[in-house]
Amino acid sequence: MLNMQAVAMTGSGSPRYLPARCVVILAVAIAMAGSSAPSPIYGLYQQHMHLNHMMLTVIYGAYSLGTVAALFLLGRLSDRIADRRVLLILALGCSVLGSVLMAIAGSVPLLLVGRFFAGMGTGCIIGPATAALVELDPLRDRVRAAVMATVAVTAGITSGIVITAAALEANFIPTLLAFLTIIVVSGAVIVMLLLVPWAPRDVLPATAHHSSPAKPSMALMIREAGVGFWISCAGMVTAWMVGGCFLALGAIFARQLAGIRDPGMAALTVAGFQIVAGCVQLGGRNMPPRRLLMAAASCSIIGLTLATLGAAVGSAALFCLGALFTGMGYGGGFSASAAIGNRSAPARARAAIVSLTYIAGYLGNLFPVILLGVIADHFGLFAAITVLTVGAAALGISLILAVRRLPAES
Repeated sequence: MLNMQAVAMTGSGSPRYLPARCVVILAVAIAMAGSSAPSPIYGLYQQHMHLNHMMLTVIYGAYSLGTVAALFLLGRLSDRIADRRVLLILALGCSVLGSVLMAIAGSVPLLLVGRFFAGMGTGCIIGPATAALVELDPLRDRVRAAVMATVAVTAGITSGIVITAAALEANFIPTLLAFLTIIVVSGAVIVMLLLVPWAPRDVLPATAHHSSPAKPSMALMIREAGVGFWISCAGMVTAWMVGGCFLALGAIFARQLAGIRDPGMAALTVAGFQIVAGCVQLGGRNMPPRRLLMAAASCSIIGLTLATLGAAVGSAALFCLGALFTGMGYGGGFSASAAIGNRSAPARARAAIVSLTYIAGYLGNLFPVILLGVIADHFGLFAAITVLTVGAAALGISLILAVRRLPAES
């Protein structure tokens, strides 16, 4: 068994809290796995419970509601708690509860509540986990912490999809396997969080002190952030609209429009979408956000156009190629919008401004997805993907034009 204390070395460049950092990364990954695990089996829920597309997207949207609720309620609580493990454990507890409810769900209300708690787990974990990775880093490297968090998010979302897709392909408890995995691993991570050496109080951020100045008004913070804030929000909405619609309906599009009859392979199309998105987030982190946002908007337009053409002619290859380009647009748009929001925020209100941009993104993940479900019920799935393509193209072109108003260094 690894001697955790022996790992806590004292050299100037030594990773004193390497075990703790690894556990935090695992915590983020397992919480994010809960966000994506149901994506491949929404079709099963639809079939077994006789759900229309709108109800299916409402179930998906309950996740976003849970995330927004957590961001509203816990956005600033993290910096007021000396030990960030409290919120990490709370987040994992929400993920476990959500997974239990999803595993036993035989009705729509249980699915809704289960997805809501999965969203609460995501909303509770990202901010505290990223801050913890900074505090546990030997050099307090914020860039490295952000990269590790991004890797954990991508690995978690992809793992949730792949586990469920593999269970679906093997016909081995597809509605249970991923959720049981999340429950077991979350329990183990909670135990590890309690056991690993953790950063003492003297490395906590200054925001934990009680002598902080009075908080500026929200309106003043937004005015100080300027046009960058609004472009960041618009970029988040656009990226998450595309990402949410693919996670909710991508596998159904693949099966019913693109001719990918195998449910496991259809689900892996969504996994490929997410993997490409994560790779772009990592690979594009050194690219100027203005250029990245414009490139991402272009990729989304190209990708959705290809996917729609693939759906029109029943071409699986064209649809999958479109999904990959769309994933590039989603990943790049999210990364660039977050960077623009962070750079535009005044230093005294950075946490609040960034939280607002994330809330905008998750709201963009909620309402367009449900609207797409309504369109699918009344006009068909092809009409839904066409509307998604037209809407994303309009927003993407608007972003490309608006981003030119930003300063060159943004």
